[in-house]
Amino acid sequence: MRKKLYLAICILLSAIPGFAQQTDPNNGLKHWMTPEEALQRDLIGRGFVETDPPTGIIRNVEEFGPAEGVLIRYPFGIPLNLIKEMAESDTVTTIVSSSSQQATVTSQYQANGMNLNHCKFLIAPTNTYWTRDYGPWYVTYGDKEVGIVDFPYNRPRPNDDEIPKKVATSLGIEWFGMNVIHTGGNYMTDGTGQASSTTLVWDENPSQTHEQIAQKVHDYLGIDNYMVVADPNGTYIDHIDCWGKFLAPDKVLIRKVPFSHPQYSLIESTAAYYATQNSSYGTPYRVYRVNTPNDEPYTNSYILNRKVFVPIMGNSNDAAAIQAYQAAMPGYEVLGFLGNPSTPWESTDALHCRTHEMADRGMLYIEHLPLTGVKPAQFEFDIDAEITAFSNQPVYTDSTWVIYKVNSAGWDTLALTHISGNHWHTALPGQMEGDTVSYFITAADASGRRQNHPYIGAPDPHVFIIKISNPPDVVCAPDTLKFTTWEDMFYGKSFITRNFSTQPVVISHIDQEDLIPFSWNIDPWNISLPYTINSGDSLALNVRINIPASRSDVQCDSLRVVTSESLVHNIQLCLDLDLFTGTSQLPESQSGLKVFPNPVNGEATIQLPASLIGNSHIEVFSSDGTLMQTLNVNSKNSHQMNWTTASLPEGIYLLKLNDRNHVSTTKVLINR
Repeated sequence: MRKKLYLAICILLSAIPGFAQQTDPNNGLKHWMTPEEALQRDLIGRGFVETDPPTGIIRNVEEFGPAEGVLIRYPFGIPLNLIKEMAESDTVTTIVSSSSQQATVTSQYQANGMNLNHCKFLIAPTNTYWTRDYGPWYVTYGDKEVGIVDFPYNRPRPNDDEIPKKVATSLGIEWFGMNVIHTGGNYMTDGTGQASSTTLVWDENPSQTHEQIAQKVHDYLGIDNYMVVADPNGTYIDHIDCWGKFLAPDKVLIRKVPFSHPQYSLIESTAAYYATQNSSYGTPYRVYRVNTPNDEPYTNSYILNRKVFVPIMGNSNDAAAIQAYQAAMPGYEVLGFLGNPSTPWESTDALHCRTHEMADRGMLYIEHLPLTGVKPAQFEFDIDAEITAFSNQPVYTDSTWVIYKVNSAGWDTLALTHISGNHWHTALPGQMEGDTVSYFITAADASGRRQNHPYIGAPDPHVFIIKISNPPDVVCAPDTLKFTTWEDMFYGKSFITRNFSTQPVVISHIDQEDLIPFSWNIDPWNISLPYTINSGDSLALNVRINIPASRSDVQCDSLRVVTSESLVHNIQLCLDLDLFTGTSQLPESQSGLKVFPNPVNGEATIQLPASLIGNSHIEVFSSDGTLMQTLNVNSKNSHQMNWTTASLPEGIYLLKLNDRNHVSTTKVLINR
């Protein structure tokens, strides 16, 4: 009787949508190739149609780059609390086999309090939940196009193998077929032309030479340096994500084991290999380690925008693993998650294997070769960047900044100037011997996206150190100030005078050579000459031009910075008047927003443009581009307003007025 009752319960439960699969979500299939599948190995890649590769400059999008969200499959291999965390701020796309299964998943998501606005579905049959292994590889190519590169999946699982094509179709983007048998768990890319796999990729493509495989990876994925290494783990899977992971273009995480571990020597040799390889920045990889004494799968983590999801095991080593990620990835939120009891994490199969990024098709991408290491002293350091808005929305010209600091001083800003196309440029002022310069680039576009380089911005900036041999006593940098826009005239251009000597230097006066009749002003207004610059210190000055009524192609003059020792340093002032109307006043839509006093200590008054009509608002951004305040403006009765800054920390802020008639900005220093 009990046996009959048990059988009846099983029959009833199996009728519940998804229940039978949840008891074995992969229908008997394993992460490895089963013996039955091994007999069908010849089916892998059969009938795969290779397409022409993408055109133009190709870039394989990295896991740690901007993503719309994550691709997972139901029945799940990951816990619901992890899915809920991912759906807080990013989109979770769930592969389901039918609309009825979608309804089942939606009910589960609702019951667990998920944000359904961040949940999407792809109806397609699958064999397993290892979306990492068979999921899509994103590339950018051509004229700001985003596509998917596919490959023959190294398992005879036809439904899984079709998913990249179905993702491409659902997103309305191009699909490219690369005839190299592969798997996502054995591939990682830095997003800047370098990638790595184990020798499994060679073993599974015996009909192609190593050079032919590297050429395919170059042609379809834009990889110039394909690092293929032996698997140090010595396991059945030979997947790189079981022991290593790119965290940034110049960072790689490698597992660490005790000396007594049988794979100790091979793992240490692999870590040493990456430490001797140059990253795309031209510097050796920074190798970080995470301790896995019991073969914990800590490297099998997943990066989703500013969050890192780490598989933890509920043992005493978890805390150290979280700390290892926090040390390697400052500024990220590092979160640990236990696996499901029915689908636990394993040393060869964990969180990374069961998730896959969905790249941001409208990404704002900044390409920049950073200044790193030790640099010789010079008047200025050129900063060049390619800023590409794949949304096809314009990049805000008043949003592109280099945010930098010297040693432990506060952050300062330099505006990037649009040169042509996607190319932007500015120059960091020269510094003293031994100074450490930290900086990052930030930009925003009209799609609402903001991006940094490096990705996390201020918590983990680019850093270089100044090395000076036989430094001069006094350096003024830059030596030329070019004024080419109304904003240049009104807001001014800055130069810095730095004392490299061991004794104080006195600036006795600054004057104009009067080669042509235009006048200038210098900020800060409270500076009084003579001015003493102590050893190692500097004086930053801002030069503003009063525009003359006459016009000419280019007019030039120079400022003379004169010390008490009669050393003269000329700062060239070049004014391209051909770009202007010749009027002597700045248009009010550009000049109307003012703050006084500036610097601000607690309270300030904001003066608004006289022609401002109706309601608008002012956005207050910190130096790293974070929106700190939004000030509502009502100009019906007055064209000035009070501003309280007590809640804002000291630093440089950008105020941006948004009105149908005005887009105006001004920079403010809050100093207590």
